[in-house]
Amino acid sequence: MKETYEVILLGAGSSLRLGTLENKIMLMLRDRPVYDYALNLFIEDERCEQVIFVVQKEDLENIKNQLLKLYNLVPKKITFVHGGTERQYSVENGLKALNNSEDGYVLVHDAARPFIDKEMINELFQTVKLEKAVIFAIPAKDTIKVVRNNEVHQTLHRPVIWQVQTPQMFRSKLLLQAHRQAAVDEFVGNEEGELVERMNHPVKVLEGKDKNFKITTSTDFMIAEAIVEQTN
Repeated sequence: MKETYEVILLGAGSSLRLGTLENKIMLMLRDRPVYDYALNLFIEDERCEQVIFVVQKEDLENIKNQLLKLYNLVPKKITFVHGGTERQYSVENGLKALNNSEDGYVLVHDAARPFIDKEMINELFQTVKLEKAVIFAIPAKDTIKVVRNNEVHQTLHRPVIWQVQTPQMFRSKLLLQAHRQAAVDEFVGNEEGELVERMNHPVKVLEGKDKNFKITTSTDFMIAEAIVEQTN
């Protein structure tokens, strides 16, 4: 197996819950856009062959202009693809752009999670070589209830509930197989690990970090701003 990996960086989601007209990944956190905190790690990592950046068609030119200001060029590692109507379809579009789909590794990450770090990438990459499918998650702090029609349908046992994060990493061939099976079954999942689980393939869980949250609401963005101010 190669000692390199490829990345699908997901940036094609909507920003409805954040309440901004601009895509949240393009908002400036101090002196650079949200997506660049993760992107820069992959650009600097020699093990990363390619970053497949999944974006909305209407955002492409603005993102390229931001990259020109940041790097004086669009880094050669980046391949742009357009997003789909669902996360799963965006990842599928990214998988089509892989250089090494048979014996490679692919990492999937949300561009709206800026506080990924090199330690997490290292841990993920070392583990995926043995496990073939690895995700990050953190134990739930609150009790989780299943609610239907504004009534509690079920209370889940908190000690076994974990909240899934990205990055996630897979043998490329395995994730492609999982997506093909989901398409045949007309199944749309929440994240990539779920598709692999459906194939009865074990998915290893590594404990993530609280600060590796996804910027979804205006409160999340304010917390992100505070973290950046404290670390600079």
